[in-house]
Amino acid sequence: MSFTLNNLNDTEFENFCFDILQSLDFVNLSWRKGTGLTSSPSDQGRDIQGELLRKDVDGTEHHEKWFVECKHYVKGVPPDKIQGAISWANAERPDVLLIVASNFLSNPTKDYLEEYKKTNKSSYRITVWELKDLENLTAGKNELRLTYGLPTEVTFLSILNNYHIVYSMKPQLNTVDYFIELMDSLDPQKRDEAFSMAYFDIVRPRFRAPITGEEKLSELQINADDYEAFRKRCLDIGFEASPNFVHKMVSSALAWLFHMADKTSLVEMQNTQQFLIERLEADIAEEKDEERRRRLTSMLDLPQRTLTELPERLERYYRLYTYICDELVRKLLAEKPSLRS
Repeated sequence: MSFTLNNLNDTEFENFCFDILQSLDFVNLSWRKGTGLTSSPSDQGRDIQGELLRKDVDGTEHHEKWFVECKHYVKGVPPDKIQGAISWANAERPDVLLIVASNFLSNPTKDYLEEYKKTNKSSYRITVWELKDLENLTAGKNELRLTYGLPTEVTFLSILNNYHIVYSMKPQLNTVDYFIELMDSLDPQKRDEAFSMAYFDIVRPRFRAPITGEEKLSELQINADDYEAFRKRCLDIGFEASPNFVHKMVSSALAWLFHMADKTSLVEMQNTQQFLIERLEADIAEEKDEERRRRLTSMLDLPQRTLTELPERLERYYRLYTYICDELVRKLLAEKPSLRS
């Protein structure tokens, strides 16, 4: 289960922010709700007001006044939605204006804030908390998370394969010959996809110097880094390899493979791609040069396609991860340690 606040309505999200502040030792908190509506039109540009005790280097204590604007958007928060909070802060001068986004600020909004800070000498600081910040700030606060139906543990633990856990936690002294025997028995396509990075690291292919400077990396590569080259290199190493050679290589491959297969990070990945799309769209809207607009427009294809393909891609990698754990790691765990002469 991934950390997401999309299941909350506007009022619940403001309550969530209020409870976070309370858990962080803010005092004199008041929720500036002007009406009983889901979203208040009369909250004067901020939702929560509170104070935070600060201690100076000389031991002197004072309270900072914070105004908090809560923005509950599935996509990026646009610039016009934070201007009211800034206008109100300009009028009443808190020490800190905190903008809390249930997902993230759009790129134009971040640009707007950076430009505002440069051109206006405000007496107050502007701070932003986004989804990842909210996840970190509530880490370990299980009662708070349970109140809002949020995960209370490291989410990816629930989908880690048991063979992966055992293999990572218990060093396994596998022989190179046995490892290669098992690798030979795997489906070639799945094996290549799971161990492509290991192939490169072990083979360490040579590259020629570029001539035009426009060559692709694959065009500069002299020797292959496919399975056959990898297999030969591993067998050549043989008894010269350290006792944990296979364990280190397989553990590294599993870590990369699980990263690609982590279904609990879907929302975070989608937010990243959405951020890239919004950034490009904003740049396209502002670009006057037709050729550069064309190039920027062509760049939109990758994040848009990635956003569409993410759920299926994660499922495909998870199936591959499970296959490698069941058909390779499980059998590596069964090898009995042997003494080397």
